[in-house]
Amino acid sequence: MKKKLITLLGIICLVLILVACAAPAPSPAPAPAKPIVLGYLACFTGSSAATNPWQLNAIELAIADIGGQINGRPIKLVSEDTASDEATSVDKARKMVEVDKADVLFGPLPASGAAAVSAYTTPLGILHMGICEWMLTSLKLAKTELAPDGTHKGTGYYVGLYAYDVLGARTATVIHDDISFAEDFTQGAMDGFASRGGTIIQRQRPPIFEQDYASYLTAIKKADVVIYWFVPPNAFRFNQQFQQYGLTMPRAQGGCTSMGDQMQQDLGEKAVGIVSAASCDAGVDTPEVKAFIDRWTEMFGDKSPEKGNYPEYNEGLTQYNTVYIYLQAVKALNGDTTPDKVADVLLSQKFDTPWGKVSFDSNGVGVGNKYVMKITNVNGKYIRTAAKVYEQISRDEPAEAKDKAPKM
Repeated sequence: MKKKLITLLGIICLVLILVACAAPAPSPAPAPAKPIVLGYLACFTGSSAATNPWQLNAIELAIADIGGQINGRPIKLVSEDTASDEATSVDKARKMVEVDKADVLFGPLPASGAAAVSAYTTPLGILHMGICEWMLTSLKLAKTELAPDGTHKGTGYYVGLYAYDVLGARTATVIHDDISFAEDFTQGAMDGFASRGGTIIQRQRPPIFEQDYASYLTAIKKADVVIYWFVPPNAFRFNQQFQQYGLTMPRAQGGCTSMGDQMQQDLGEKAVGIVSAASCDAGVDTPEVKAFIDRWTEMFGDKSPEKGNYPEYNEGLTQYNTVYIYLQAVKALNGDTTPDKVADVLLSQKFDTPWGKVSFDSNGVGVGNKYVMKITNVNGKYIRTAAKVYEQISRDEPAEAKDKAPKM
């Protein structure tokens, strides 16, 4: 009996082994989907650092608004500090492309750094998108170079039109940081102003690290309007000193808004009446913008004002639009991030933003609304409100206005 039992057990074991061998092996777990990698060329330090917390928050919100993933591919953000420096910007872009395998690069600020990055990305066919305005020469390099916010001259152009048409100015004096993008902003404003028949009587270029504008303010010539543009801390100092020197001329910031909400509050009555132009601004009074602000404050309301608990800086808003537009294009491709394919979608479709639809012309320049914003005192709070909307225009100055003003 014992031998029979042993034999029976042996047969059972053999059968079990044969069954196990015949059974299909369990399927391996599917490999995790490759993430969509967003490369943000940040400005934690340098001349543009004041706006960086808002830009980081904006990317986070855009990712949340698209759902955090596209067709199963999670969205991953990598950021590097460019120190607002051209050479550093290119080094960080190379690291993002070669090491982080970024699908797209955003930025950096300032635009001089973006132009240097464009020269690097274009031969590689990497998709590269602007946070704010760009030089048109960078956009013409390839279809993979795009700027939803348009060009510096395109933003300045509408400030110039407004100064002539609405403020009624006929003469203008111009002052700005001695840097390439400030030059372009104000040149666009001068072109718009001159295209209407206005006259530019003076242009001053203080160095970007100027701490005291006394000599420039005493030298400023009397005109119907002062067209100016400075980076945020310089814009604050300039406006702080402006009335101290007895100047009362209307001021038109010849480009995008560069002062945040807190700067306006600190300036108080000295800020009232300043106009600027923007493709987006928290002061635009529409249901879509209000809903955007609600989402922003819900997500970041526990942060300090210095960390961006409210969307006050223009750069944060344009960053949101740029990233959200890119993600919409990738979604239209079911998660395909091939640069040429994404560029083709971007150049052929219209995209939703809180400030209306945005599309692109053949040069990669954004087409959409442009707002002239004016600082007013509303119950003791100094806020920007939309004084005029130029609807669905190319965000570059038109060909007939280029170089209308002298290159002073």
